[in-house]
Amino acid sequence: MGTVTQTTIATDPETAADFGSQLQYSPTTVPDPLTVSPPSDAVELGDLIIVGSRISPDPIETNEISVYVPIGPEAWQLALDLTGLQPLINLTGWTATPDPTNERILFKPNTGHATLTPEQGITVQLNKLRINRQVGTAPVVIALKWRTPGTTTWRTEEQTLSIGKFPAGFYLRELKPDSHYIENGDSVTLTWERSTIGSETYHLLYENTEIDVTKYSNFTVHDVRRNTMFYLRGRIQQGTGTAERTINTYITVNRPDLEVRDLTVRGRVIGDLNADKVYGQIFPKPESRLFRRKSIITATAGYERVAPTAGFLVGNNSGNATNQGTLILEVTSEFGELRHVEVAPRQCSTLVVAAGETIKITTAGGSVNHQTFWYSIGGLAFN
Repeated sequence: MGTVTQTTIATDPETAADFGSQLQYSPTTVPDPLTVSPPSDAVELGDLIIVGSRISPDPIETNEISVYVPIGPEAWQLALDLTGLQPLINLTGWTATPDPTNERILFKPNTGHATLTPEQGITVQLNKLRINRQVGTAPVVIALKWRTPGTTTWRTEEQTLSIGKFPAGFYLRELKPDSHYIENGDSVTLTWERSTIGSETYHLLYENTEIDVTKYSNFTVHDVRRNTMFYLRGRIQQGTGTAERTINTYITVNRPDLEVRDLTVRGRVIGDLNADKVYGQIFPKPESRLFRRKSIITATAGYERVAPTAGFLVGNNSGNATNQGTLILEVTSEFGELRHVEVAPRQCSTLVVAAGETIKITTAGGSVNHQTFWYSIGGLAFN
């Protein structure tokens, strides 16, 4: 027997949308997880509930939804047969028909085809499945036949769900935080339900951390500073194989710490900044402790200095439409790379400066009224 894996997903709300599919499916089972039948005689029954959610903004028509259930005694098959199966669907005017020959349950609208409106979902239930006797993972395939209203060509969209079958008595479920939304640096306490047959192991995983929590049903994680997905993995040995189940939950942190390798900004950034190059405008908060305004430069031509530290220039052209003068800010790196910006009357713009780079301020056109501010790390001013 190989490794049985099943992951129950708690979705990151920032990345949940997937516009590539007409329906997104989420399975649950009763019991959770499914339990294999004993080696002989009695048969364990289980229910499979599949919820399909629509996030597309447009309606579709469908004439058939098929759920393919692998039948047989092997580890990769789910049910011994479809005897006694009770299939249901939540859509009015649909008929559910077991089709053992093709190992599927066929759901069809009585009117020939039906419309699924935007954000309309479906729920199908396969009740009283006769679970087979081998621990394993079964691929259950859902096939949706659909078309755009007004067209005649049907398309088929398939998705595969992995349904695990586990040893009798094993379970892992209900991973919950004491709060799904916390402040930066707060602690979060996770609780869960798990079996204690004796051979299970449980590990909590998040970011680059793995903690053995085999003896616990709760655990507190301190100093959480980023949005975090927590995973709880349970394993149990059966014979020469391993059954594994993973559940998870997501925590959102207010004003999380961010770690980025490269950052390019086009537009406005407000706050404390530390970057080599930013294209756009930067407006530091007055209370910023990283950058502090140290110089006000009002020279009208030829002002040129070497930056004593990292910082940025904010050029404010306070001229008016009559003057039509342009303020020109230039920054030259030690390698001769030139960056410049031309600031029109009543406009403001910013250049980020590295330590040792040369800044130059000139004007062109009519008379220019301006104040150019130097914000410096460490409080060093231009002479």
